[in-house]
Amino acid sequence: MRAKYDRAVYVVQRAFALYPFDEIAFSFNGGKDSTVLLHLLRAGYYLHRTSSGNGDQTDCTIQNCPMRTIYFEDPTAFPEINSFTYDTASTYGLPLETIRTDFKSGLEALLKEKLTKAIFLGTRNGDPNAVGQEEFSPSSPGWPPFMRVNPILDWSYRYTSIGSIHDTVPNAQLSDGLGGFKPAYMLTDGTLERAGRAKKVNKKKEVDGYSETSSSAKPRQQ
Repeated sequence: MRAKYDRAVYVVQRAFALYPFDEIAFSFNGGKDSTVLLHLLRAGYYLHRTSSGNGDQTDCTIQNCPMRTIYFEDPTAFPEINSFTYDTASTYGLPLETIRTDFKSGLEALLKEKLTKAIFLGTRNGDPNAVGQEEFSPSSPGWPPFMRVNPILDWSYRYTSIGSIHDTVPNAQLSDGLGGFKPAYMLTDGTLERAGRAKKVNKKKEVDGYSETSSSAKPRQQ
């Protein structure tokens, strides 16, 4: 774990050395990956500032490091996720920019508004979009040009993934056999972290000619 931490913090420091601070952004969505990344950014920025002689232990914190932070708010996200995202941004003094369009359109508008050369992402190997990515990977053809910085690309840990309110159910791998579920950190097989991303059983009813979908069960957040 120490080796992974050291490598991730090195990548963060390297990004700060390569790009002007005001041309870097952090994509934060309140999920487990981006939350881990947030604290690695705090550590990396502290070390970058102190090693370069531009800061000391009293002024080198995330509160004095107003990194441009972007949040693509999803209307189908759990309310608890949205609340956690905003609360965390407030706690650590992150200047949060909320975007309510799709990811690509939002990025295009973001990069037109202010020069952004690099974006810290919480992408990990095993994520659907991680194929072919490295710690520093240019954006894909057809997308706005920027450098994807992936400090935790090779990290893995036993948490369970939460999707939207429409496709998340309790992870059966965490069932305690008594009708309840164990804490997410007790998942023993990290490859099954998305086992709770199943379509819930829905009941449909017709209302004034429109199909209204209602969930048959409210998912429990893991």
